[in-house]
Amino acid sequence: MEEKINIKRALEAFNIIREQGFKKDGHTIMNGVRASVGFDGYTISLGNDYVNLDIFFHNKFSISYTNRRERDLFLTKLDTILNNRATR
Repeated sequence: MEEKINIKRALEAFNIIREQGFKKDGHTIMNGVRASVGFDGYTISLGNDYVNLDIFFHNKFSISYTNRRERDLFLTKLDTILNNRATR
């Protein structure tokens, strides 16, 4: 099954997290979402304890999650990060 993820919005959320989040254990964290860059500089990761979204070169991606509810909650967190940024 192909997932429908808006990669542009995920990348925007990633940038907000990196700019405004706090650093811990090699990640930047905001609103319960971890953001990190892969060793190659082309791969970024967004995740929490239940979901991991990896975005690769040319906007290819891989998402893994424990269940759909957790995936939906994670995507809602990304939207919240974006919406809070837009109102500042």
